[in-house]
Amino acid sequence: MKNFALTALLLSLIVYSCSPATESAEDDVSIRKGTMVIAADESLQPIVDAQIEAYKTHYPEVNFIKKYVPEQRAINLILNDSAEVAVVTRELNQKEQEALESRQIKYQPARMALDAVTLIVNKNFPDSTITIEKLKSLFDSKSAGITLVFDNSSSSNLNFMIDRLKIADLQKGNLFAAKGNLSVFEHIEKNTAAIGIIGNNWISDLDDSKAIALKNRIKILKVSQNGGKFYGPTFKNLKDRNYPLERLIYMHTTEDRWGIAKGFIRFSCSQVGQLVVEKMGLLPFYIIPKEVVIDKTPLSEQLKKK
Repeated sequence: MKNFALTALLLSLIVYSCSPATESAEDDVSIRKGTMVIAADESLQPIVDAQIEAYKTHYPEVNFIKKYVPEQRAINLILNDSAEVAVVTRELNQKEQEALESRQIKYQPARMALDAVTLIVNKNFPDSTITIEKLKSLFDSKSAGITLVFDNSSSSNLNFMIDRLKIADLQKGNLFAAKGNLSVFEHIEKNTAAIGIIGNNWISDLDDSKAIALKNRIKILKVSQNGGKFYGPTFKNLKDRNYPLERLIYMHTTEDRWGIAKGFIRFSCSQVGQLVVEKMGLLPFYIIPKEVVIDKTPLSEQLKKK
C-alpha cells in the first residue's frame, strides 16, 4: 500500500512540476543553444554534473556555467538573477516564495530525485551501525569524543540534520567544517573518531571509477530509526523508503519564459534525466513505467509495411 501511494503521489506531482506548457518550434531552438548559469549545493555536484553531461549530449551547443556553493547561496543566486537554475535539497521558504510572488513569478518547484544523507567513517571505526537516537546525542554532547564532519559551515547536510534531529544548539557537540566534500573524505581517512556527513550521490554510482574509489576509502554506517533494523543508503532501501536519512533534490528557477532553464529542468525530470538519476544509484522522483510492446504480426507482413 505504501509503494502504491508513493507511485500515485509521484505521478501527480511530476505532471505539475516538470511538464511545461506547449513547446513551439521557437521554444525548441531556445533550449538547444546558449549559455546558462546553474547554481547547486556542493553536496549534489555528482548528480548535477551527470545531468549536465546528458543534456549536452542531446544539445551540444548549450554551455553551462556551474557554481557549486552552499545551499543558501545557490538559492540567493537565482533570487538575485545571478543564476537561472538552483539545485538544492529544500523547497523555498515563505520569504523566498514571497520574493517570487512580488515579481509575478509562479513558484513551481521541480522534484528530481530522492538522495540520502550518508554517514561515513574510518575503516577502523569501532562500529558499523548507529541509531538516530545515538546520532542526535552526538549533537547534544561532546563527551562521546566523536567529531561530526560536514563539507562546510553552511552545508545542506548540516541543515538537514538540524531539521531532522531537531537540534537546538550546535555548540553542544563536536562539529567540524571541512573545505568541501572531498575534504570530508580526507578528514575521515585520518581520524578514527569522526563521522563524516555527505550526500550519497558522491558514492552511489557503482559504474563510476571516481565514486568507487571514494567508497573504497571509507566505511558506511547503517542507520536505525527506532533501534530496530539497520539500513544503509542503497537504491533498494531508498525505493522501499527504509533508510531514515532520505532527502529530496529540488530544482528551482525564476525564469518565466521557455528556454534553457526550463528545458534543463524538464529534461532532468523526464525519461532520460530520470534514467540518469537511476544510473547514479539514486531513486528517480518519477518512477518511469517500463512497457514492452510485442508485435505479433508475422515478420513478412511487417516488412511489407516498410
